[in-house]
Amino acid sequence: MTNLRLLDLGGCNVSGEIPASLSNLKMLHTLFLQFNQLTGLIPPELAGLVSLKSLDLSVNFLTGEIPKSFSELQNLTLINLFRNNLEGPIPSFIGDLPNLEVLQIWENNFTLELPANLGRNGKLLRLDVATNHLTGTIPRDLCEGGRLETLILMENYFVGPIPEELGECKSLNRVRLVKNFFSGTIPAGFFNMPFLEMLELSDNLFTGELPSEISGKALSIVSVSVNKFTGKVPPAIGNLVNLVNLALDENQFSGEIPEQIFNLKNLTSINLSGNNISGEIPSSITDCKSLTSIDFSQNDLYGEIPVKLTKLINLGILNLSRNHLTGPIPVEMASMASLTKLDLSYNDLSGRIPTTGQFQAFNSSSFAGNSKLCTSRNQSYCPILQNPTPSSTNRHTASFGTAKLIIAVIGVVTVVLCLVVTFVRIRQKRLVKSRAWRLTTFQRLDFKAEDVLECLKEENIIGKGGAGIVYRGSMPDGLDVAIKRLIGRGSGRSDHGFSAEIQTLGKIRHRNIVRLLGYVSNKDTNLLLYEYMRNGSLGEILHGCKGAHLQWEARYRIAVEAAKGLSYLHHDCSPLIIHRDVKSNNILLDSDYEAHVADFGLAKFLENAGASECMSSIAGSYGYIAPEYAYTLKVDEKSDVYSFGVVLLELITGRKPVGEFGEGVDIVRWVKKTISELTQPSDTASVLAVVDQRLNGYPLPSVINLFKIAMMCAEEESVARPTMREVVHMLTNPPQSAPNLGTL
Repeated sequence: MTNLRLLDLGGCNVSGEIPASLSNLKMLHTLFLQFNQLTGLIPPELAGLVSLKSLDLSVNFLTGEIPKSFSELQNLTLINLFRNNLEGPIPSFIGDLPNLEVLQIWENNFTLELPANLGRNGKLLRLDVATNHLTGTIPRDLCEGGRLETLILMENYFVGPIPEELGECKSLNRVRLVKNFFSGTIPAGFFNMPFLEMLELSDNLFTGELPSEISGKALSIVSVSVNKFTGKVPPAIGNLVNLVNLALDENQFSGEIPEQIFNLKNLTSINLSGNNISGEIPSSITDCKSLTSIDFSQNDLYGEIPVKLTKLINLGILNLSRNHLTGPIPVEMASMASLTKLDLSYNDLSGRIPTTGQFQAFNSSSFAGNSKLCTSRNQSYCPILQNPTPSSTNRHTASFGTAKLIIAVIGVVTVVLCLVVTFVRIRQKRLVKSRAWRLTTFQRLDFKAEDVLECLKEENIIGKGGAGIVYRGSMPDGLDVAIKRLIGRGSGRSDHGFSAEIQTLGKIRHRNIVRLLGYVSNKDTNLLLYEYMRNGSLGEILHGCKGAHLQWEARYRIAVEAAKGLSYLHHDCSPLIIHRDVKSNNILLDSDYEAHVADFGLAKFLENAGASECMSSIAGSYGYIAPEYAYTLKVDEKSDVYSFGVVLLELITGRKPVGEFGEGVDIVRWVKKTISELTQPSDTASVLAVVDQRLNGYPLPSVINLFKIAMMCAEEESVARPTMREVVHMLTNPPQSAPNLGTL
């Protein structure tokens, strides 16, 4: 045991205190005890683990402080202590650790300041200290080495401005500084970074104006709510082509709403409430088809509500309250089936309130404070309908006309009743099959459970696997969906875990992950509804007759896109998600051949794994399963990384993972054997020995780069493999000698 190098008991329901005797394992480089029931102090004796590189004690019940003796652990690259009850200051020696890359200590009770020298080692990648009691300013040297990707300081007591040095940190991917006491202006560089996807600065004391030049192509979330920003909303926000969520509420912005914002095709939520914004609501807002939430309340907007708003078929929330809007409420809004929350209160609207459609569900508070609106309490502004009384000379004619009218009405009613009875009978027959079925959706869908059931026909089958059968379904509204009928999974009382899993998956929104639209279920069967991918799977194309047409640029782009999807699952979902069945057949291609990671039928969640994660059902597909699974029966993120490495080798070689190399030999072993037999080994020789002969005119440096990444992912020892976030970074930042193909 003294020669043990890796000890991983994560999620194995271990309780009690951490034994000090672990310090005898002098060769140990990885100690993973996360997701357990451990209590007590962190033993100072662990400083005897002189070879230790990775320490993960997260999600336990540990107390006390970080031992001062840990200053002797000079090889540490990763420290995960999040979700414990630790306290005291963060020791200054943390900043002196020469190899530290990851420090994640969120949700504890740490106090005082961050070490001033944190980041000076030039290797810091991730810093997450959220939800503690820390104060002081942000250390200036966090990005000294130009490698910092994640900076999360939210829910603390930090003060002062953001250092200008961070505004020049081009490697940043996520910045979350919410709920602190930061002040001053925001470095303009934050809005022009090449990889920054999330910028959350809300609930602080920031002042000044937003920069006029904005070009951050990767930004998907910008939140600067509840600060003291002034000036106009920059039209250049319209350059953020991937923006999904824009929150500028509770500031002091003025001027008009820039029309350029509504060129953003991916924007789903915009909140400008609580400012001093004036002018009319731009009619171009209807160009933003993805919008689901609009909040322009508490401003100085005037003019009428644009009738074109009704074209926003996905809009669920519309708040225009406390402005100076005039004119009628467009009657066309009653047809907006997706609209679930409407607030038009405290404006100067007039006319009748629509009474049909969605307006039947809105209460009077949605329209309060509009003195010219026609309501049951305010009849003075209601149009008066006058019915003239026929004169006595025309009474006989009127009576005769009335008789004919009554006969006609009786005839029409009879016909209508016959049609209704016929329709009801037909509908009842259709509903027999779906009486016990229930449709649960995660976005607005214009079809019913019976429409899904109608598609479960033999001729609609497009795939079969260990987890179930996949059908292609065409819905009445023209939408094509993929219907996955799971085998052996019910939704009754004994399967609450599955329901919770599906609910979590339904919330996932990422460009490179197949979207789960909803599911249809009864006590025996679950039907998962996914967006349909027209070009099928990567495996089908790569290993089929179309493989020769999939040239290098497309293959590299697919590798980058699939890596981004997996990285999102591993690093940005809460709870974190392990795919467990990464393979080329689970990477689907849309009509533009953009890659989307699919099939979470075997996915498990780290947070709820517990003991079952140490002894689980077989995870993965033959040829893709990481070698450590054979003796541990345990999977983690690095298992997915290994499987992804196999997919990369498929892209490079054009070969299937198994079946082409003889009995017991998979693609990883074949590649290693082929390389070992080279008389003059080199990177070039290795690639030329295995590369797909169907590829024409490929850039050799790019293939070499992808090959090296693939072999890192397919390392025998899991700790030697990179994380998926590191894989994305390597793919999108190739060596200078190779052309940058990450943006193809």
